[in-house]
Amino acid sequence: MKRSALIFLCLLALASCAQKPLEITRTELKDKIAGAWIGQMVGNIYGLEYENKFVDEPGEGPFVFNKAMRKMEAVDGAFSDDDTDVEYLYLLMMEKNGVDPTYAQVREHWMYHIRDRVWLANRAALGLMHYGFTPPLTGSKKYNPHWFQIDPQLINEIWAYTAPGMPAYAAGISDWAARITSDDWAASPTVVYGSMYSEAFFEKDIPTLIKHAKAYLPKGDRFRAIIDECLDLWKKNPDNWKASRKVIADELYFNEPDITKSIWNADLNGAMGILALLYGNGDIEETLNIGCALGFDCDNQTATICGLLGVINGVESVPTDRAMPFEHWTKPFNDRYINVTRYDMPDASIEDLIERTVVLAEKNILARGGKVREENGEKIYTINPKARFVPANEPVALFELPKPSGRNLAPEAAEILALTRETDRATLDSCWLTIPVTYRAYTVDVINDGIVDGPGAAFYSLGEKSNAPKRDFFGYRWDEPVTTDMISFHYGPLEEFGGWYSNLHTEYLDENGQWQPLEAKVTPDWPYCDEVFFQPHNGEFVFTFPAVTTTAVRVIGDDAVLIHWNKYTKDVSAFISITELSVYEAK
Repeated sequence: MKRSALIFLCLLALASCAQKPLEITRTELKDKIAGAWIGQMVGNIYGLEYENKFVDEPGEGPFVFNKAMRKMEAVDGAFSDDDTDVEYLYLLMMEKNGVDPTYAQVREHWMYHIRDRVWLANRAALGLMHYGFTPPLTGSKKYNPHWFQIDPQLINEIWAYTAPGMPAYAAGISDWAARITSDDWAASPTVVYGSMYSEAFFEKDIPTLIKHAKAYLPKGDRFRAIIDECLDLWKKNPDNWKASRKVIADELYFNEPDITKSIWNADLNGAMGILALLYGNGDIEETLNIGCALGFDCDNQTATICGLLGVINGVESVPTDRAMPFEHWTKPFNDRYINVTRYDMPDASIEDLIERTVVLAEKNILARGGKVREENGEKIYTINPKARFVPANEPVALFELPKPSGRNLAPEAAEILALTRETDRATLDSCWLTIPVTYRAYTVDVINDGIVDGPGAAFYSLGEKSNAPKRDFFGYRWDEPVTTDMISFHYGPLEEFGGWYSNLHTEYLDENGQWQPLEAKVTPDWPYCDEVFFQPHNGEFVFTFPAVTTTAVRVIGDDAVLIHWNKYTKDVSAFISITELSVYEAK
């Protein structure tokens, strides 16, 4: 049975358990939603200074937050970051489209509002959206090489704190939302934190929340086993979080298989959040400091867990010196959320942001079978704890690739044509790489082996370092003429700083031995921008044209050169990542 089906059955079984109706006043609801927003901002802003700093060993406090203070002083309030700004985007989306989201709406809002400042799985998903995919293809292992990274944990909490007391629903929609960017076990921490956020409106005990949340994962799920391990380590080492951290870091980082080894691994960072919750004893300040010290991508889990504690204990539990560090501020973060990251999203009053979220939570409560009544001027909500999330049935691609009429001629070629035939290892080693080494091949010979994704499939046409842009080509020569009307070019995984074409066209060799352009149509449309955020990992582009008879064909174009990244990659961004070039016989 597929993993998604197992999760659905778990959610269905848990949602059907008999429970007494839950009630919450609007005042209590708003207080806890305020705790979610402001707690997340505290965790994100102060954790940001220590993001990725502690890997081999944990950090040592006390921590100073100079960078956070300078940035808050510059905007005179809280500033947006990827731990809170996508939740703000989803708030705008729900206000426009309602509380029953669709993947098509997600794609529309992502493509409009997110134009930079996303990385790894989020960046890959955005490129695949521009390519013409909708989720969950945008998070699929087949297309998104970062499917296992932390990304969904840090952008989806709002689905849960607009679903108070509905943990089965929150777990279901969190799994749905996680698959925008991720796949398989990498969605599990998002499910767990979503469930905890929802139940935290009525349950304060952290171990209880954790144990209940893990039940929304199918038996055999990796993160479910990791949660059990964290709970056991906490009991074994109740006063020694460093000992517990070492065990988890050894297991999920130092000994993690290469293809999913990363300081941003979803399960690794999800587990660090669980440890911070357990050892923080429900105190935001203590949890924040332990969360930073645990390391890896610490700002993400400190944002998530501090927001969770804000739900549990209300906004008054958020330390005043964290939310109001300047004397002239009389409200948390000066009641200012300043957008510095997303296109066409206005700055916001934090109080207004909270109130708008409460309005959405009320709509969601009523949409899920809850009720509202008024007593003495106060709204009281009755929650339906059996509510569950039912996703819409949607298409996953907005285009259809042409189908070949004949066989693939590429394996029969006498020669592979390429500007670069072997990856320069020294140049490659000088780069800041995010794609696991397992994906790479080092010679061009792999482009006609029929393998379009997975380990050893991708060739990087990376030569010796050069400041000059490069015109790259790949093609084939046959000993005897062939007739073709279709060429398929297949990208491999792309690096953050390069690996794709600015432009690409097809050519054939005429009877005089001269290269001539083919008047080809490309499906899907070629990206209109060569920035990283528009590029599809593992994307296939099919060129169709009137049949030609020839002894050689090729694709040729200019490698994209990212000026912004050159200072990090030392002018090596001009290369192509390719897994396959297919040439189909015309019938």
